[in-house]
Amino acid sequence: MESLYDTPTISSATLNEEFVWIVAAADAEELDQMLQVFHSAIVCISQWCNTFALAACLPGDILLLVFEHALPDRDTRMLRSLSQVCCWWRSIILQAPLLWRKALNLADRSAWFSEVLRRTCAVPLEVFFDVAEDYTGYAIPNLTAVMIDNLWRCASLHIEGYGDDIEEIVSSRTRIDQVPLLRRLLIRNISCSVPSTPDGEAGIPDSFLSVLAPQLTSLHLEGCTFNWDIVHTRLAPRSPLLSSLFIRSFHIQSAATVAQLLSVLELLPNLKDLSLQNSFVSGETDGDVPFRKVLLSQLTSLAFESSTVAGAIFLAALELPSLAKLEAAVDIGQVSTNVRQFMEGVHLATCKMAHLPLLHICYGHRILIFQSSHYHRFPRLRVTFMNWSLHSPPISDIRCTDLIRGIADVALLRSTREVKVSLPFSFERCLALDTWTYFLGHLKLISLISFGAHVPILLLRTLFLDAYHRHEGLQGQSQLLPSLEQVAMPSTPELEVLIDILVEARSRVGTPFAISPISRMHPRRTGPPIEVVRELMLEWLTNLVVDGIPGDSVWFVDDEITDSDDELDELLDDVDSDSE
Repeated sequence: MESLYDTPTISSATLNEEFVWIVAAADAEELDQMLQVFHSAIVCISQWCNTFALAACLPGDILLLVFEHALPDRDTRMLRSLSQVCCWWRSIILQAPLLWRKALNLADRSAWFSEVLRRTCAVPLEVFFDVAEDYTGYAIPNLTAVMIDNLWRCASLHIEGYGDDIEEIVSSRTRIDQVPLLRRLLIRNISCSVPSTPDGEAGIPDSFLSVLAPQLTSLHLEGCTFNWDIVHTRLAPRSPLLSSLFIRSFHIQSAATVAQLLSVLELLPNLKDLSLQNSFVSGETDGDVPFRKVLLSQLTSLAFESSTVAGAIFLAALELPSLAKLEAAVDIGQVSTNVRQFMEGVHLATCKMAHLPLLHICYGHRILIFQSSHYHRFPRLRVTFMNWSLHSPPISDIRCTDLIRGIADVALLRSTREVKVSLPFSFERCLALDTWTYFLGHLKLISLISFGAHVPILLLRTLFLDAYHRHEGLQGQSQLLPSLEQVAMPSTPELEVLIDILVEARSRVGTPFAISPISRMHPRRTGPPIEVVRELMLEWLTNLVVDGIPGDSVWFVDDEITDSDDELDELLDDVDSDSE
């Protein structure tokens, strides 16, 4: 066994023999000196080797881009870790106030938050506060400090909270009366004890919305009450660059009248994106005298949710030459005379929009949606009627007729090439006799009709009678849908019989079309023979009075618990994904 005092055996491949003997002959003090020299040499060599690493060779501006991409929002921990990799990285990070602005987190300890705020130097701040993310208890005092001492530096301010947790923030008295750099302001779900609305309800203080923000381009107020008069007299006229406005109210008391809303909009000439969710109602005198037209020459996107009455008045008062997207969700209520006025408003608002080739009309579970779009794109026109109940027993309902006629009157839809319709018979039987004739007579370029879960058999009957009367020489007007080339339908025996009869009738007048069955799983047919069904169909089609569906076929029973659920879900999913 080798003794501790024997000469150390070291491979000659690493150290030469002379060096080994020098080490062996050295005493303890000399060995310590050697170790210090070797350690310094190793550190020096390591540092020199690191200079050849890719991360160390990159220019500082490239590293800044990498850091900014890797750094999560409001996360100082990663930034601190990156700054401890090497002196080069640390020097870059400490001299990059934009990185510290991105990492600024109100939930950090107050001392560290103040240090990060100091490292942002004088760059505009992007402040985000959500009471749900205040897991440390520091966020409220930190934000209060920002509001008092650094509000003038804010370029983006996002405040979100529930209950009385943040009334301290909203009611904070700032030391300035303007925020010259503020471009984006979002306030959501704030409940504050400071009275600001005329009826004394809690809301955003008038002083908060009165602060001068000449660079403001985006304003988002959701779930909080405020004084519309202050918006009209103080905020709107002093925010000429405002291009995006989103207001959503949860209480009818905080909604504006149409007159109040229009008075605000006419002060915002650069508005491009407008979203109003339950934020305006029809005032007592709104419908008495027509409003002066409000020109929004740059508005490209309009979305709102209201009653049909308020929506009709609102749309009729706007002039939108640049509009490219309209989404409206209206509560139909029990009034039966306002659908026509609302559809006239849709026509006026969209008259300058580019024509759209696709149209989808669907009803189910008291919701009626019609939307139009370009091929393979999100809808550019979507109208949703909520709480649309159908009368039972069936009675004449002018709302249904006004809607179908109103769709046909929208100039935007005159170039529609493809139509998908899913309307139950309980809806169709409320229509006036000439409704489908009017609809098909205005949308003359339709080449493809698709049917959903509810096949509109009265529409098919209208097409049959048009061809039948033309063949018999009884029709004096132009032919309906002369460009129709294809019909896509659910694959059911009874419906196929009805479509075959229609094909034969149109073939006799020189306008046949192809049939594209849509495969669906259905139970085995147990009804009468096909020949009997055909006779029943012909009798029903040619009958002057239509009291119900043809025969007793189960395929035409008015049942809303069908695939219409999937159709509505698909349309409503489009609404959600598009809004996101």
